[in-house]
Amino acid sequence: MISSPSRCDPGADYIAFKDEQTMRQSNLDLDLLRSFVTVVDTGGFTAASERLYRTQSSVSVQIKRLEDAVGQALLERGKGKTIPTDQGELLLSYARRILQLNDETILRMSGSEMQGELRLGVVEYLAPHRLPEIISKLRSTYPRLDLRLKIDLSRRLRSDLAEDKLDVVIAARHEPDTEGTPLFYEQLCWAVGPMDIPPPPIPLPLVFLPTPCFYREAAIKALDGIGRPWSSAVTTMNISGVQAAVSAGLAVGVLSQTSVLPQMKVLGPDKRFPQLPKFCVAVFTKQGRTNPSTQPLIEFIVKEIGAIPILNLN
Repeated sequence: MISSPSRCDPGADYIAFKDEQTMRQSNLDLDLLRSFVTVVDTGGFTAASERLYRTQSSVSVQIKRLEDAVGQALLERGKGKTIPTDQGELLLSYARRILQLNDETILRMSGSEMQGELRLGVVEYLAPHRLPEIISKLRSTYPRLDLRLKIDLSRRLRSDLAEDKLDVVIAARHEPDTEGTPLFYEQLCWAVGPMDIPPPPIPLPLVFLPTPCFYREAAIKALDGIGRPWSSAVTTMNISGVQAAVSAGLAVGVLSQTSVLPQMKVLGPDKRFPQLPKFCVAVFTKQGRTNPSTQPLIEFIVKEIGAIPILNLN
């Protein structure tokens, strides 16, 4: 039987000292912390492996190594995604701070601070929710960068990118498109304000963005798929217009789940509304003409947007 050393044992103090010394000399692996944060932010090992450019099995091995290092279970399967345990939540806050300080140190010590003009396009629906934090982090990390920002719909931004009017674009990506670096996934949903939903066969009044539009195409395909009649009651040029029309009770709209305002209700199968698809938000650069000096910025955007709390549906 092995017993703990007593206070009368002359070696007890030495053993305690060695234990404390071992703890002081233990270092957390930054790669393991980055994988852990990425799994939490993307909601699963599959999405994390895509962002980290690793296999899913290697990410799983890294998480196991980190759990062994801290002696705690850090992740558990939730409803459709992987979520942190209580101890995982505690580590997450420290991990974000450690990684941020590490990355800032590398950036400043490398002497590769970006400067000059950057034409950045950001999809409109991100503007009220995440754009302020994205821009704030960009400006604090790259104070000498002359940032020129354009906010618009995804397809117009990607068209501007192809025409060399923008350098970097954060926009939606839809299947089977595989371009760009994935950032996160969001779910489209039906949103309604203070209005009575007309029963079939009365056409359902909808608010649409102009064509071509993924939201519009998804809504029409879903309703035609169940044979529910609809009408284009309102057409608006931006997401804020869709929100205004829905909030006023003029029509039913299709929005990303994080764009649904508190005064709106989400309609689902219980109200006989078909399931809508999810979509990927990615960061794009012009193929074949990416300036090598912008690569650190691309990596920064991928990392920092992943650190902003978002709805992940992987």
